[in-house]
Amino acid sequence: MQSVKDNDRLGLAVYPACNSLFGAVMDAKGDFYEKCSLCAECVLDVTGGICPITLCAKGLLNGPCGGMNKGKCEVDKDKDCAWVLIYKELEKRKTLYSLKEIRAPKDHKKSAKPHKLLMSK
Repeated sequence: MQSVKDNDRLGLAVYPACNSLFGAVMDAKGDFYEKCSLCAECVLDVTGGICPITLCAKGLLNGPCGGMNKGKCEVDKDKDCAWVLIYKELEKRKTLYSLKEIRAPKDHKKSAKPHKLLMSK
């Protein structure tokens, strides 16, 4: 809506069509699920295409917490642990070795809101 307003040359009123809660994907039933937190430091190449920032209730980047039980999240017992899903995916791809690589800490400043991208410099 803000993009339309900023580019409206006629000065018309602009109204929101929906209240967005997150960037989501839709499944075959029409339900929406958040798969990406738009964190600006994607790790999907390392985690088998499964985002631990979004799918782990604690946003852990270094494996499951001590509360994971039988593959389920301690925060939401109906939800699969993101790190169990990541492990299974990497095992299927035969790339479990990537979990042993030491990575630099995430730079959370990149995901500070609101974002600004300057192209004029």
